[in-house]
Amino acid sequence: MASISSWTSLVVLFICLAVQDASTVNNNNEVAVEPHVLTESPIWLKKPCRRKDPNVNKCLKETFQAMFPYMANGIPEVGIPRFEPLYIEKIGISKGHGAVTLVGNFNHLYAHGPSNTTTKNVRLDLDTGDLDISLLIPIIKTESMYDLKGNILLLPLVGIGDAKLLLKNVTTDVFMKVKFPRLPSGVEVMEVIDMKVNFKMNSCRVHLDNLFNGNKVLGHTVNTFVNKNALEIVEELKDNIGEALAIVFKKIMNDSFGRIPTKFWLPEDS
Repeated sequence: MASISSWTSLVVLFICLAVQDASTVNNNNEVAVEPHVLTESPIWLKKPCRRKDPNVNKCLKETFQAMFPYMANGIPEVGIPRFEPLYIEKIGISKGHGAVTLVGNFNHLYAHGPSNTTTKNVRLDLDTGDLDISLLIPIIKTESMYDLKGNILLLPLVGIGDAKLLLKNVTTDVFMKVKFPRLPSGVEVMEVIDMKVNFKMNSCRVHLDNLFNGNKVLGHTVNTFVNKNALEIVEELKDNIGEALAIVFKKIMNDSFGRIPTKFWLPEDS
């Protein structure tokens, strides 16, 4: 169930989903296939952040914060679709031990709320290639299809149907390893090469339709139990869901920042 966090986003973190061109990098740190990149600075970029500026983290925080409302509509100039609602094709769940054992998927998930993300903190270390972002999303509402089978704190759960989730105060920490390859044209972009996603939330409400082939009594019992124990269940599934979200968010980051030249937002110091 905890695919709930498909936001986090977020979270978040953020930006728009999935476009077509996957870039490959050669041994000279150059991208072998050049994607369609912006030729002008986006309107939400008020100022670039200088790499050697002692306040670069504060500047980047402001950059990301300004980005979210704008990205709700996507960036059609480079083929990036809208971010509100955030669409995620599939979040897989596979946990075979512990208090929660669950296998299955949340499919065709739409998350409403990521564009209201607040950037709490940004940390960039150019020497190590670390880029860490902390985000807060006040409310996330999701609709999806689910296909799950397993046990939730010893209670069986089996079903295929519609799933709705309401999450409040979702905090998402995104830890990335990044590098700055050059396209064949010489334009520098950012590429995320590794990512880890942690998240937590203050509350979670869940409704899984058609549990146990539509048995309303069993379905009501399981939904009530899940909601009473939602935060504990999310904690059990957190690592599994975090890995799935990292795959999604890594693609989002590369599909966006692989198309925004660093000269517009993080130029090299002259």
